[in-house]
Amino acid sequence: MKKTIIISLLSVCVSCATYEMSPVSLKNQLENSSMVEKKISLNALPIFFNSSYNALQLDSLEVFDKKGNKIYLHNSPSIEICVIDFKGEKFTMYFDTVVIENDTLIGSRSQFMPNIKHRVPFNTLSKIFI
Repeated sequence: MKKTIIISLLSVCVSCATYEMSPVSLKNQLENSSMVEKKISLNALPIFFNSSYNALQLDSLEVFDKKGNKIYLHNSPSIEICVIDFKGEKFTMYFDTVVIENDTLIGSRSQFMPNIKHRVPFNTLSKIFI
């Protein structure tokens, strides 16, 4: 009896909700919340623009639960994002480290070692889970 109660309490404390969003929705939300950084090279012609969208700038994130209900999640360092490409390969990273730079999604797998990053071409993403 005690084991059942302990296991039940642990599962309630440890369980997490999973939400879904489309790659287009993520990009739109980041574009609308971030300032576009434009770096102009004066030495080279033509002039190139480097756009960068940072998830740290986002206050809340619009996602959908399993029933399709829209939910707004407050951005925090504890939110993990799992992106899946069209080949079925999964990449997990912390949401507050996510940046979109020139059609590449970049994010860190660890808060303690931020230099270890995933780099995924944005046009290969099929699903995003939060």
